[in-house]
Amino acid sequence: MIKKRNDFPEKPGVYLFKSKKNKILYIGKAKNIKKRVSQYFKKKNDLIVKNLLNKSHKIDFIVTDDEKDALHLEYNLIHSYKPPFNIRLKDDKSYPLVEIKLKDEFPGIYYSRKVDEKNFYIGPIPDSKKTKFIIDIVTRIFKLRTCTNSIFKRSCVCLYYYIGRCSAPCVKKIDKNEYNENVKEAIEFLRNKKTKVIKRLYKEMEQCSDELRFEEAQKKKEEIELINEFNLESYISTIMKVDYDVIAINYKNNESSIILFSVIQGKVKKREFFSLSNLDTSREDILKSFIISFYSENNIPEEIIVQFLPLDHEHIEDMFSKFVKKRVKIKVPHQGNKKKMLELAEKNLEFHARKNDYNVIVESIKSKLNLRNLPFLIEGYDVSHLSERDRVGAVVVFKDGRASGSMYRNYIIKNAKSGDTEAIKEVLKRRFKEIKKYPDLIVIDGGKPQLSVAKIVKKNLNISSDIISIAKREERIFLEKGGSFLFQKDSPEMLLFQKIRDEAHRRAITHHRKRREKI
Repeated sequence: MIKKRNDFPEKPGVYLFKSKKNKILYIGKAKNIKKRVSQYFKKKNDLIVKNLLNKSHKIDFIVTDDEKDALHLEYNLIHSYKPPFNIRLKDDKSYPLVEIKLKDEFPGIYYSRKVDEKNFYIGPIPDSKKTKFIIDIVTRIFKLRTCTNSIFKRSCVCLYYYIGRCSAPCVKKIDKNEYNENVKEAIEFLRNKKTKVIKRLYKEMEQCSDELRFEEAQKKKEEIELINEFNLESYISTIMKVDYDVIAINYKNNESSIILFSVIQGKVKKREFFSLSNLDTSREDILKSFIISFYSENNIPEEIIVQFLPLDHEHIEDMFSKFVKKRVKIKVPHQGNKKKMLELAEKNLEFHARKNDYNVIVESIKSKLNLRNLPFLIEGYDVSHLSERDRVGAVVVFKDGRASGSMYRNYIIKNAKSGDTEAIKEVLKRRFKEIKKYPDLIVIDGGKPQLSVAKIVKKNLNISSDIISIAKREERIFLEKGGSFLFQKDSPEMLLFQKIRDEAHRRAITHHRKRREKI
């Protein structure tokens, strides 16, 4: 743990907690640097503060003329360095992006949920199907690769080349310069600049026609029509100008839940939930930290509607106004439509908090499904194959309602006879011979047959876990003791089981696809 120092200046500025490797862990702003830093050592029993102090090796500081300059510097440093103890916003969902990996020698186009500033991307796109459709259009017209680097290095032509969706740079069917020209055109297309691409395709279509290659000419014509029909604005959620944002916060010590509404033309067009882990304790501090962190990565509207004013709200308004070159106001409404919108946000946040209280959810699941255990630790199982070939199984683990990716496991089916039930049986046997702690609940993707074999394995191995299976068609849950149960479609219990089932299914399919590609 870093030792307390008393040589900090009693002046306004910014202080930076740094690790042994000089990585910035936390950035804070203070009216009096010495007093503010000393407060962390008084709160060292607080879990997050203790963690920060344990990981820190030294504390640097930058003195400024006043608080206003300190806030501006804090904002810029957070935006540049994204310290892990500042940026602790956990969104309840991340929207997909279309990404072209420019740092690769032959850039490919991918479906992504994380932003890498070295690459080109568009988004966020609220519909995953639309994201995949955009990628499909780009591969059709510009023939960019979609394979991973490990597959690319094998220098083996894949199916995408033969169906006209890839130019096969892996086996030098196209040289680097020509491929990179395609990449540039794809980026122009994704920026909604179509003129250059359409001119090239018209030229190629006429050439194909003159050389009596009518089938190729027809394909070029179809590609031109596709480009003309494509409208980027109908896909990207952030294209529209936001009138104002509404932020409501429910704060509990170091963990707070937050809702943000983006209002366009009097209607809520975007709703996002966050949980915020923060080192601050006052509600004004917490709201200020959220606003600084969120708007360092998102567009700043002209008005931000809040329940109460954040710390340094006047300085934040001035700073944001300079960024967007318009007057930005942070307001607490007392009447009218904005007051009603804030009340609506508060109601949604309260409902979301109740809905996501996992203690309530597990009690409900235990009671309604007549389980022996409270399901805090749940494992989901699924198998995948193509006509019984290359069969694989997958296990996903959810702890306190959240996916625990490090505990996931993949299995290659080795000895099981044909059929999903036999494959599930093998995966369960192997799984429970290798772990020491049994889950509270096992969720099998399937119906009664899958549940029956799971019960046999449980009996033979003397497993203490409860077992259920979930059928896809009705989302009906089959119970170990007989009978079945159907939760309401939008209930938190049903959403949890769907999430586990879908995650197991995704994991199994991904494993199967990778295995097929490897073979």
